Amino acid sequence: MKKFLLLPILAVIFVLTTEAYGDQWKFFEHRYSYKLEDVLPATKFVQKKGYWEGYKDNKLAGYVVISKDWTGKRVGYSGKHLETLIGFDTNGTITGVKLLFHSEPIVLIGLKEESYLDFIKQYKGKNIKTSISVGKDISMDAITGATVTAVVQNSIILETSRKVADAAGMVTAVKGKGRKISQKFATLTWDELNKSGAVRHLVVASKDLGLESDEVYLDLYAGVINPPSIGRNFAGDSMYNEAMSKIKGGGSAIAIVSKGKGSFKGTGFVRGGIFDRFNIEQGSKVYMLTDKDYRPLSEVSAKGASAFSEGGVFIIRDKDFDPTEPFKLNFILPYRVSVTKKDFKSFTIEYEIPQRFLE
Repeated sequence: MKKFLLLPILAVIFVLTTEAYGDQWKFFEHRYSYKLEDVLPATKFVQKKGYWEGYKDNKLAGYVVISKDWTGKRVGYSGKHLETLIGFDTNGTITGVKLLFHSEPIVLIGLKEESYLDFIKQYKGKNIKTSISVGKDISMDAITGATVTAVVQNSIILETSRKVADAAGMVTAVKGKGRKISQKFATLTWDELNKSGAVRHLVVASKDLGLESDEVYLDLYAGVINPPSIGRNFAGDSMYNEAMSKIKGGGSAIAIVSKGKGSFKGTGFVRGGIFDRFNIEQGSKVYMLTDKDYRPLSEVSAKGASAFSEGGVFIIRDKDFDPTEPFKLNFILPYRVSVTKKDFKSFTIEYEIPQRFLE
């Protein structure tokens, strides 16, 4: 019983299934009416496959889309999709965003429904062709405490609008070059992995977060471990073999280790085990990672590596993710600015497997 009381109240609630508590779960559901012109100033709309074209004065003004048709598998805290109406003009500038349905239990952490709606309003004026990060471009002040909801909502808005822009011929999706990962192996030291670019390094000082301290908040290293010369040296033979066995049908594996007073993983998992403190961005897609595809990594195998306080190997099962192409690792770091206030700031690692590890 004592262990139960120590669990965060949200974690307790989300182990309850919607099947067993269907009626109670509906308490959190919110659905809103909408018109297409709510998110795009147009006078005529023409339906296409999965989206609408909006016209004003007989000229194409932009596009409107409902997110569930494009990113329905992206789910929030409740395990349900955050249904969103999105409008953007022909330049890619978001003209409006409106929430259509959600069942996020934000009331349990003291947030009002208006707080969520205020959070959504920030996307108007942002351009989908650029990186839009929670904690940097999008403030979490309105919805502090609902990190998973914010990160998933951000993913839904970006991925949905970018996919529609591609489908409409407004942008051209970046296609892979057909490169292959080399299966050759060479023993490399930790220093050699870093100097080659196989492992990328991110240091966040406490001062970077506005904290009055000379301490390092996060000292982090990350790398794709599909190439054996990276994976076996970084994660060790056993972990490398386990990771590769999980992606035989297609997929990728990334290792991340860190030390410092901060954490890139966090300690609380929600339903589905979403890691809300980081995600991967490549092209039009944003990849969320869960605890189902995670294994803890306690140490780095390569000679010369120091000890780390936390680490893990994360599997990306989406076959459309191309590990040989550049991508971004986005980190959202929460930090305490006072006894009553928490803030967030985002940081990015740009990663690409060096040519020497490719065929």
